[in-house]
Amino acid sequence: MKNIRVGIIGVGNMGSSHALHINEGKVKGAELAAICDTSPDRLTWAKDKFGEKVKLFDNIDDFFASDSFDAVIVATPHYDHPTLAIQSLNKGFNTLIEKPAGVYTKKVREMNKVAEESGLVFGLMFNQRTNPLYQKVRELVIAGEFGEIKRVNWIITSWYRSQSYYNSGGWRASWAGEGVGVLLN
Repeated sequence: MKNIRVGIIGVGNMGSSHALHINEGKVKGAELAAICDTSPDRLTWAKDKFGEKVKLFDNIDDFFASDSFDAVIVATPHYDHPTLAIQSLNKGFNTLIEKPAGVYTKKVREMNKVAEESGLVFGLMFNQRTNPLYQKVRELVIAGEFGEIKRVNWIITSWYRSQSYYNSGGWRASWAGEGVGVLLN
């Protein structure tokens, strides 16, 4: 069976992590084929890391027109997730987006509708879904151990985000870049 050629939109922290894992063979059945980013510095990083084997694009329209990949990972700032997912699905690509689904409910609903009607594979990357702690809580909720859930407030005090985390992307912890993520961070 041939590998699925993956194109990644955005190679900041998460996108570069996905690119490295795919390139190192850590994602069975996938090969890194293309990267699109508007930052010249990130494209230089990608060229230095992956050489000529990965096609690089600084324009989303050229990226989608390239026919150099079979599936797309969207790893951009939050506001762009629904728009890029819709564009990817409308172009006929199986699509995975980073969390969150988006900032505006209306755009997320539109994205979900396009995904449902596309007949393609669509998913969101929730990086804690395999954590045994969260799996156990899910089991308890499904089993009705807590009764009918009306509201949940879960404060995680063991995670610390240093200033370097926020400095790693100008969009982090800003209304313009993260939207609701500001409240989470």
